[in-house]
Amino acid sequence: MVKMSREWWAETAPPGGYLAVEAKHGREFILRITTDQDLIKAIQTFAKDKNIKYAKIYGGFMGGLQPAKYMVWARDTKDKSNWAHEEEATLHNLSMILAMGGIIQPHPDGGDPVVKLHFATGGGWDVPTVGGHMNKGTIVKGLCCVYVNEMLGLELLHRPGVEDWFKEVK
Repeated sequence: MVKMSREWWAETAPPGGYLAVEAKHGREFILRITTDQDLIKAIQTFAKDKNIKYAKIYGGFMGGLQPAKYMVWARDTKDKSNWAHEEEATLHNLSMILAMGGIIQPHPDGGDPVVKLHFATGGGWDVPTVGGHMNKGTIVKGLCCVYVNEMLGLELLHRPGVEDWFKEVK
């Protein structure tokens, strides 16, 4: 198990620097997800069934989506200084997945595994090329295959309650 240091939670790295933790590869899977399945829910169910805590998700044969639901940065009309405001966008036309990658991680409160996927889609009739953080409700059309590489040796502490953890390591 990797014991995380206080520096891991720094908001930024020093100029020219980075933050890193080493992990070991565990099991490797190829998931085949078929038409009319919610892509995020399917990966989440798989992670729960296989007791996967941390994993890297790679796009394989990526297939299509209809609809594609995703988060995009948008102007926060209530707080103009909030540059990180996101809102959901939905692309209703059939689109082709052009790229995809993400992670599986434990839920901070012990719930179902969290699946975070970023993607780019387009390549369909009257479909712009767009991308962002994929949301539940994104439905596979055709066939989508993804690679899942389990990562072992990571026991990250998530932001909620991290202040309590700092007290323990002092």
